[in-house]
Amino acid sequence: MRADVSAEASEFVRSQGGRLWVWAARPGLCCAGTPAYMHAATEPPPRLTGFHAVPSTEAGLQIWFRALAGQSPDVLEIAMRGRRRPRVEAYWDGCRFAP
Repeated sequence: MRADVSAEASEFVRSQGGRLWVWAARPGLCCAGTPAYMHAATEPPPRLTGFHAVPSTEAGLQIWFRALAGQSPDVLEIAMRGRRRPRVEAYWDGCRFAP
């Protein structure tokens, strides 16, 4: 797996401490077969374990990824979204949800 981080996202994560946690999770109250959406945060998520470090070419940036049932994307894309309340988002091979 390769991490592709936009310059804007890299700068944002560094300003928040330099660490990013990324994971996929299915909604708790929904139908069977619902896709798992990607989540990203600059603080470790409560009650989630099993993260491993992802190599990144960005200096001063640590990315921690939690695989979904042993699957990993070929490219983990990290970008920014929102102007009023900017936030970092993760994409699984370009998609907002994991297979």
